[in-house]
Amino acid sequence: MNDRLLLIEDTATLQLIYSTNLRKAGYSVDLASNGSEGIDMFMDNNNPVVIMDLFLPDMDGIDVIRRLVQENPHAKIIVITSNGSVNRAVEAMRAGAFDFLLKPFSDERLFSTVASALKNAQSRTEINLTKGNFYGFIGRSSAMQDTYRKIMRIAPSSAPVFISGEGGTGKTTCANAIHDHSGPRSRPFVKYSGLNLNGQAQHATLFGTYGKSDNPLENSRNNAFERAFGGTLYLSEIEHLDPFVQSKLATILSRFNQNEREQDFPRVICSSKTDPYRLLEANAIREDLFYQLHILTIEMRPLRDLEEDIAYIAKELLQKLAAVEYKDFSNLSSDVIDLFKSNKWTGNISQLKNLLHTLVATHDGKTVTLDMLPIGFASASHRTNNDDTKTDDRYFIERSHNAIHQLVGLELEELERKFIEATIETNGGSIPRAAEVLGVAPSTIYRKRSKP
Repeated sequence: MNDRLLLIEDTATLQLIYSTNLRKAGYSVDLASNGSEGIDMFMDNNNPVVIMDLFLPDMDGIDVIRRLVQENPHAKIIVITSNGSVNRAVEAMRAGAFDFLLKPFSDERLFSTVASALKNAQSRTEINLTKGNFYGFIGRSSAMQDTYRKIMRIAPSSAPVFISGEGGTGKTTCANAIHDHSGPRSRPFVKYSGLNLNGQAQHATLFGTYGKSDNPLENSRNNAFERAFGGTLYLSEIEHLDPFVQSKLATILSRFNQNEREQDFPRVICSSKTDPYRLLEANAIREDLFYQLHILTIEMRPLRDLEEDIAYIAKELLQKLAAVEYKDFSNLSSDVIDLFKSNKWTGNISQLKNLLHTLVATHDGKTVTLDMLPIGFASASHRTNNDDTKTDDRYFIERSHNAIHQLVGLELEELERKFIEATIETNGGSIPRAAEVLGVAPSTIYRKRSKP
């Protein structure tokens, strides 16, 4: 981590005294004599700790603090002021300063404050990624740690982010993580989806009612852009936006891009289930909008590619769901874990969570065992992995044998209905995926479910 301090002090004598003492204490110090010079130096060096006088010749010290915080919300700013300016020091703290020093102060006070600021900055930037939990994510494999590191790298930027990945892979969680790691969580995070809305409704809810201005703030209030100002606007499934709305969005982003910090313009994050370049090839997204949004990118990995994490993720989810349902579940049997590792998980984390919630709600015990799984799940895993050496007939046979007595006495039509419903349930509620597992057309399932 960069540990160079930045000292912004316009009085030459004080600048010399402070910098000399800090260097004797072992710190490296960059020097600036006014606010503008300090901001430029900070942007070049990204100093983790800034020590600055509140009274500068060219800028108000509070404005300097706000600019520094905008550039790096994690920087620790220590302000120097006189005893008669305590109110200004309080105002500085509200603007984002870490601590303040009242003149006159001792060298020990200066050193202890700087040490505390550096320690705080260090703990903020060095998150222990091996613990397996990161801003709502679960997973500690090298693949997940790579994702965490990428989020940490791009979060401080104000540039747009394009997140891609299958349904259920955690795109919204990723957007939230970027927002949370980029600054104070009190800033607004607004999620917007244009799915199932026509173009006019999308325009009204995203930008406000139709008006002459391209500035959302000058149109009707309570639109998504207006609510996201000062924070993050997350556009879920960007391809569902109407072409006219995409055109308007491209115009707004282009107009505000150069002045977003001054305008408190929201950072824009978007997502899609489809590869971004395929969207572009299919004309599902305008080319001008694509190149304004596709600057920083993250691809979320499907659960089937995270075999190393599946047991850990399943156990973490199980324990959380058990707490919600006031149950004692805390573990999964080795057979269940093996089956989970071999499953395709077409619904990803959402499908796994759905399955575990059903098991917790409908069973009792401390360990999830094979006989608790719906027959449809064992069958689905068997059918989609019959060429995988990890999976063999014992899962389906054992599960079927344990459940057969529960089915005796039911009519054949009712047996079929239960099997269909179990297959749909274990495929995340998706009828098309269930139909693929059962080897029938989706229309067949719709027809059979509609029978009285």
